[in-house]
Amino acid sequence: MRIAENVEMLRIENERGILHPVLTWDDNEVVLIDAGFPGQIEQIKEAVKQAGFALESITSLLLTHQDMDHIGCAKELAGYGVKILAHELEAPYLQGDITPLRITQMEERLSELNEEELAFFKQMKENSPHFRVKVDRTLKDNEVLDFCGGIRVIHTPGHMPGHIVLLLEKSNILVVGDAANITDGELTGANPVYTKDMALADISFKKMMESNPSYVASYHGGLYTCK
Repeated sequence: MRIAENVEMLRIENERGILHPVLTWDDNEVVLIDAGFPGQIEQIKEAVKQAGFALESITSLLLTHQDMDHIGCAKELAGYGVKILAHELEAPYLQGDITPLRITQMEERLSELNEEELAFFKQMKENSPHFRVKVDRTLKDNEVLDFCGGIRVIHTPGHMPGHIVLLLEKSNILVVGDAANITDGELTGANPVYTKDMALADISFKKMMESNPSYVASYHGGLYTCK
């Protein structure tokens, strides 16, 4: 779905639901924000094609955080020469220097996991080494990337320590990863079920909304028009 002159909100589906990576571009750069689950590269390729681009034309992948449904196809995209960008606190997890937090969190409550959660944990732990990816550029809070009309990095810890949201300055669209959701038509904060530090996530939600976006692109919720 085209949500601005140079911004497309993609729609990627599987049995776990609908994901909304965001594609933005200018004359020299084509940037994807987040990369779906593992195994969704063909769906991403088709969604990017519908937006008018070839997968090979993507120059950079911005990752909001380390969760598998956001980094799933990052390694495959890197194989196309795509540069990987993420917050400096997330890089060690993405590169395999530290065990991903979602795995350690589930290990801590292993006896509490139901059958579906346990199967997901085992799959994630087994597959995690295969999806490690080199981060080509680490990002800091309030850094502005000078392409696609300007992309401002806002560090929003809580859901994950290095979680970021990205303000597309030309269109005033805030791409929020898992820092916000849409519930019953209203914009809400991070989902407490999957959030490491909810108190910190609430502070981050207020911080990111101080950027006064016109629209919010939620990875799991879709597009929200700010009032």
